Amino acid sequence: MATIDDVARMAGVSKSTVSMAFSKKRPISRQVTEKVFRAAKELGYYPNHVARSLAIRKTMIAGLRIPLPPDGYITAFESQLINGVIKECSRQGYRVLLDNLPELDDPAQFSQDPVDGLIMLNPRTNDPRIERYGQMGIPFVSVGRPDPFDESMSYVDNNNAEVAYQIGDYLLRNGHRSVFFLNASADMTVAHDRQSGLKDVFRRYGVPFPEENIIHFSHRLFANGADYGYLSIRDTFGKLHYSAVVTDTDRVAFGALRAARELGIEVPKELSVIAFSNDTTLSQDMNPRLTSVELSANRLGEEAAKLLIEKMRDMSVNRQVIIPASLVIGETCCVQSRSLTNNEE
Repeated sequence: MATIDDVARMAGVSKSTVSMAFSKKRPISRQVTEKVFRAAKELGYYPNHVARSLAIRKTMIAGLRIPLPPDGYITAFESQLINGVIKECSRQGYRVLLDNLPELDDPAQFSQDPVDGLIMLNPRTNDPRIERYGQMGIPFVSVGRPDPFDESMSYVDNNNAEVAYQIGDYLLRNGHRSVFFLNASADMTVAHDRQSGLKDVFRRYGVPFPEENIIHFSHRLFANGADYGYLSIRDTFGKLHYSAVVTDTDRVAFGALRAARELGIEVPKELSVIAFSNDTTLSQDMNPRLTSVELSANRLGEEAAKLLIEKMRDMSVNRQVIIPASLVIGETCCVQSRSLTNNEE
């Protein structure tokens, strides 16, 4: 069986160069890399990941925690984020271990898994995982604003409060004085940030935003996002007063549009719809074309992986990266009879 020494001799390079060519841990010229790979192929050499892990005392594996929801389907946002994580980890010579165990599982699970660090999603207010990971000394990065937060933490996120403010401003300028907000789970930090942004802009315009016009997703009440959107509109339209609905995701918007069709509600003439995410695959099936927010999930994944790898190499590293989200105007919003200016405060 060929060894790394055999490959190094045939390629005319050092053992460390062979190791770096396979691990991609440091940049090696294309010529040298090709020479190493040719020699390895000719000799039938394959790098032993376990042996290498023991030698460097690292697994070169990054953990990614994306719990599978009760309906068994991950969202397009999560799929794109996974792609970004894998792409960046692969570029830097790391494998990715995906953990799909339930969200409330013991965070100590990762201490038993062969990972050098982990990426966690959907941070919640007073999230017990954060303290636990800190106690265990595991390098971790959060996708979303962690709570509790201190300056030693690294995370990536969108400018959620700011883009929520932009959505509210857009609706108010187009005459919508009453909005129904189908928010994420109440304990998620993203839900708090978006709600804060929406309320701020309504306060600036001097327009009330009643609490009964805000509801939160719950797995106990709704099977999935589409069910959440469908039932929320079906059960409230005509009972609550609103001319526009803002949804947590495009799948929630998909359910809301379905309810509107069944109730004979004309979109956007009678009901405007905006989603806080933009699934390009799903939007192809939507008519009219959904007004939504581009979250750049792929880039969020890439940046989270970069931060984690930095942290795994040096625990003292801490950075916070904000990826700007942007409102993408589609065909599901229209101007109401009377628009507002921010002078009406």
